[in-house]
Amino acid sequence: MHKKKALVLPLLIAITTIFTLIVFPYLLSDRPTITYFPGHERIRFLKMETQLRSDRDTGTLQLDSFARTQEKNNLMQNFSLLYRNNQLVSILNHWEKNTAVLSSIKKTGLEPGFYEGLTVHQAELHLNESIYGRERYSQDQLMVLKQNGSYSAFRQPSNRQEALALADYNRRVEQQRTQLLQRVAQNDHIQISDYRVIPLNELTDKTLTKVFPFSEAKAERIAGQLWEGLYKNFVRGIQLTQEQGVQAIGSTLPLLLIAPDHMLIVIRAQSGQMVLLRQNFS
Repeated sequence: MHKKKALVLPLLIAITTIFTLIVFPYLLSDRPTITYFPGHERIRFLKMETQLRSDRDTGTLQLDSFARTQEKNNLMQNFSLLYRNNQLVSILNHWEKNTAVLSSIKKTGLEPGFYEGLTVHQAELHLNESIYGRERYSQDQLMVLKQNGSYSAFRQPSNRQEALALADYNRRVEQQRTQLLQRVAQNDHIQISDYRVIPLNELTDKTLTKVFPFSEAKAERIAGQLWEGLYKNFVRGIQLTQEQGVQAIGSTLPLLLIAPDHMLIVIRAQSGQMVLLRQNFS
């Protein structure tokens, strides 16, 4: 079946704002969105954590997300993407006002596979007439195996069977990503060698200025705007055009193609359609 290529959508803040006003005013009006605001020294995260737990008795996979800041914020939000075998299976979006602690839980059915939970924790502080924000990131990974009707789970392999299962998964994902990049290069005439290719799960607090080799403030702004764009393109589905959208569930973990002055975000929807987003580093 012929796959229709998705429209290229920019993630520029100005364009994102226009996109939100046109497409989502009635969809997102009842809840805060991940929105980038400049940082402030009063916003200090004391703890951020994402943890995956498998419950063999109930057959569920649980994602726990937790954040604590030094003082109360006007708004705190945990936004998590849960992937199994490199495909999105669940979204967690939880927020509370006037708090310094936010604990969030999301459950889904347990199946064999490699799980990754990625969370952006955001705190928003209003001072006088200005709004400030800060984002921090956490993640967890869990491999779930099933043999003879029984589940087992591990983060690091402890025997040969687990090591082989993890190696096989990594090989298959790398092959899928190579094919995805080849398709993008062919369809959109992009020279992949001009970019550094980094999966979204490699963007962490520790790697932030390595992924985006600028000042810490600029790297934080780029990452914050990236997650703002992902939120607005994922929570209510991936909007291909103003008239057409597809569900985000089933889409692949985003690949970041990073150049000196911009970034491309590559995603394959469950339907097979390609989504190519652009964010300039202005």
